[in-house]
Amino acid sequence: MHRILFHIGNYPVYSYGVMIVIAYFFGLWIVKRETNRSGLDSTEAENISFVLVICGVLGARIWYVWEHWIDYAPHPYDAFKVWEGGLVFYGGAIAAIIGTYIYIKWKKIPFLRMGDAFAPGLALAIGVGRIGCFLNGCCYGKLTHSWIGVKYPVGHYPYYPPAYIQQLKDGLISHTATHSLPVIPTQPISTVDLLVIFGILMYLRKRKPFSGFLLYLFLLLYGVHRFFIDFFRYYEGNATILKYITLSQLISLIIIVFSVVMLIYLWKKRKRV
Repeated sequence: MHRILFHIGNYPVYSYGVMIVIAYFFGLWIVKRETNRSGLDSTEAENISFVLVICGVLGARIWYVWEHWIDYAPHPYDAFKVWEGGLVFYGGAIAAIIGTYIYIKWKKIPFLRMGDAFAPGLALAIGVGRIGCFLNGCCYGKLTHSWIGVKYPVGHYPYYPPAYIQQLKDGLISHTATHSLPVIPTQPISTVDLLVIFGILMYLRKRKPFSGFLLYLFLLLYGVHRFFIDFFRYYEGNATILKYITLSQLISLIIIVFSVVMLIYLWKKRKRV
């Protein structure tokens, strides 16, 4: 919708980058509140947040560039322009989990307790970050003729929204079109879903039956959300497997199963203790 918020001199300030920064500080605010409430070190929480963001952005960007290499091959240096948008959540999640797990083990921080403190903040941060996706025009949905459809204005070259560019490539619109065809606004729908998940986690944070409950509940709920929202998102052919589901949906199913197994395991472990 508004890829460029304003300019500082000749340099554009991207709405996507601004919303990612806002999402980070919103999430960090919740995380610090929860770590203090849980008797954990809030300074270490800040360090973990930094590791999480660095690893997450790198992993998310690498995955996105890999999926869209045909677009980056002519100008490989564009792969470093993260502020223009183009991140894949699960790529970032995998890298962030690996990076933060190594850091937590190195610092001998209680993993499950810290994970519970991070879960609500992560849900909020991802939800706010999706607003950046909406303003940037990425992560959009499939074509629709319903009232919910959103048309992206063409903007100014070279800042055309991704939906507009893709529809030009597919021959669905002409170069004289002032807007894209209407698409399902999966980004704000995701924001609403994540805010609901955030509310559930905040409600349960003082009622959790065991350490790790909020962490694995968050992973379970996010996996369910992502599995279903992907049925409405637009993907190019190279993002699908078995012609029926996307790679993200497959990972969602794995995360759902893993989370359920861990919740059952920790519940039974609690009962034995």
